Amino acid sequence: MSEKKTEYDLACLGIVVIDVFGRQIDTFPEKGTTVYFNGMEIHAGGCTLNTGIAAAKLGMDVAVLGAVGDDSFGDVLIDTLHDNGVDAKGVVRKSESTGFSFVMVPQDGERRIYHTGGANSSYCLSDVEMDTVRKSKILHVAGASLMPMLDGRPTATLLENCQNEGILTSMDPVYQEGISEIILPCLEHLDIFLPNNDESVHITNLKDPEDQLRFYLDHGVKIAGIKLGGEGAVISDGTETIKLGVYSVEPTDTCGAGDAFIAGFLFGRARNWNIEDCAKFATAVAAFCIQSVGATTGVARAEKVQAFMKDNEVRVL
Repeated sequence: MSEKKTEYDLACLGIVVIDVFGRQIDTFPEKGTTVYFNGMEIHAGGCTLNTGIAAAKLGMDVAVLGAVGDDSFGDVLIDTLHDNGVDAKGVVRKSESTGFSFVMVPQDGERRIYHTGGANSSYCLSDVEMDTVRKSKILHVAGASLMPMLDGRPTATLLENCQNEGILTSMDPVYQEGISEIILPCLEHLDIFLPNNDESVHITNLKDPEDQLRFYLDHGVKIAGIKLGGEGAVISDGTETIKLGVYSVEPTDTCGAGDAFIAGFLFGRARNWNIEDCAKFATAVAAFCIQSVGATTGVARAEKVQAFMKDNEVRVL
């Protein structure tokens, strides 16, 4: 990794969203009827904010860049970043409303989401606070495909410029129609790419995770990984391939697990860990995440995660 002088371990750039969680919602009402659920919670969310706060809770110096509305929900998101020790000066205010998701959490924890993009939809390259990016070891773009003014070639240009300046680059997509066209121009400019299997099938048109890894490596990604949910993850740098299961914990809410995994992996890369150590730590961070409601509530300091790892084994497949 470059020894360039930095102010931040990580700059997370992309979508920030208000998440409203309803628990437990296992059925949908018929038209004109009502289904009752147990309770509601409001959390700051969006994969950029989730990853940024998770990384900060682990102990990284983090900045978040994105867009919110000039409304009370925007205030909540910025205040939440500040409260978690995250630099938010790169979050711009827009005339559109703040992005919003309604997260339905059923008994088994596998959530369903209704989402509207709001201010994220107009976030563009000229909005990016480049001074913050240049002061970071790693730039992570989160929510690719949900930022139509930034997706595709503009993101590829941003990533290429970062690599030219010695900044490690990372990306996490969200599935949308046409996602392959959005992601493919970026691959050659990515040091780290960790999509989940569903996203990866649509990007590569390949079903096998190891075939997907080879696709990404052949397209220039330095470290590629496929998140497999409750089955673990598979990660490769082209020389070594790591296949991991998960830690045995009781899930309460899986929302944010993928973001927590990425935060853990980037924590390790910022410290020059090898990919196996990064992957095991990332898996442990995700295990902490899914034991609490909310995308970042359960994430703990790195020292606590490492203590958990000493007393628990993750399956190596």
